[in-house]
Amino acid sequence: MDKLIRPSSLPQKVCLPLQERAGDVPLKPLVRPGSTVRRGQQVAAPLGKGTLPLFSPVWGEVVALEKSLMPWSTEPVEVIVIMAGKDESLLPVTMAKKEFTPDELRSLLYNLGVLNLDLSLAGKNKPLTLIVNGCELEPYLTSTQRLLEEKTKELFWGIELIVQATEAEKAILVISTEKRGVLEDLQDLIFTKKNISLEIFPPRYPLDHPVLIRRMLNIPQENSLVVDLPLAVSAYEAVALRQPFMEKVVTITGPAIRNPQNIRARIGTMLEELVTQCDGFAVEPGLIIMGGPLRGQVITSLEVPITRFATGFVFLPERSPFLEGNCLFCGSCIDSCPMGLYPIFICEAVKSRNWQALEDLEAENCIFCGTCSYVCPAHIPHQRYLRRAQERGAK
Repeated sequence: MDKLIRPSSLPQKVCLPLQERAGDVPLKPLVRPGSTVRRGQQVAAPLGKGTLPLFSPVWGEVVALEKSLMPWSTEPVEVIVIMAGKDESLLPVTMAKKEFTPDELRSLLYNLGVLNLDLSLAGKNKPLTLIVNGCELEPYLTSTQRLLEEKTKELFWGIELIVQATEAEKAILVISTEKRGVLEDLQDLIFTKKNISLEIFPPRYPLDHPVLIRRMLNIPQENSLVVDLPLAVSAYEAVALRQPFMEKVVTITGPAIRNPQNIRARIGTMLEELVTQCDGFAVEPGLIIMGGPLRGQVITSLEVPITRFATGFVFLPERSPFLEGNCLFCGSCIDSCPMGLYPIFICEAVKSRNWQALEDLEAENCIFCGTCSYVCPAHIPHQRYLRRAQERGAK
């Protein structure tokens, strides 16, 4: 599925979780029920350094501050519910100030909810290399690829802004596309840039993971900063157009979707409304995956809001579930692990509660690419056990 990005229609309501990822410190709400909000207004403020401000993507009224269970949380998360009113866009504001110091740029990107570069740069050494991750190797997902093709100039402007904000020596744009036209356009633009280079990776999963990207480029972690391509585009919109982070391009796809689309969705839009925009289901889905089929998380409801971390949703037809079998000792999971781990031994250690063995097996180095589960002929859910292993290690 390689369709152009479509704007989302005005949602009936938006639900803005004050905690968008497990482990984050919840945001502090700045509005209350009955408050009238405008598009682009800040509605929640961070209490910790690891989170970013939250903005309303619609004009409307706050109707509730309620707690709801989200797929990424084990405890109910406080949610700001806004009923959308009129559909008016924010007029782009070209800033009168053209030149910024690195500190001013970092502050601007943080205050508009795009990037927390001060936190990302903690522990980094110079010379610093900015790596922009434009690889998208999960099956079905194409939102990053579409941004690469449709927002090429904005992408390079965003990269230059982040280079300036981080005082990086150079930037490397990493992609995995094989389209000749796209490569020619990128190389034409790269030719005019002194501090930006292009690296083309083979389209081989899971080479889109930051750990493996650094390994392929032979750049140590302390001398590199990896930023996802969509955030570079958002950095341009924030600085050049003064637009806060309010929208995210997501892929709604899978055999069960009647008309798969890449949609520029407003943060907080419910998944059900995006499915409706894709003309509903061709067949009743038996499996809904938030993210890609390999790294994603299975969800059971369409009552899930789009967040800054959403990349897409995959809807698969109903099928007979795989039953976990006994290990066949084929070694496929070991051979396929890009981190050189022994997934089946980690699974057995979790099952037998042998916590000392987990330290020896270095379970904390797992990047959760899902390759071991995919290749296993016995259908052992390695990722489930690997997550338990890391949760145990965190304690």
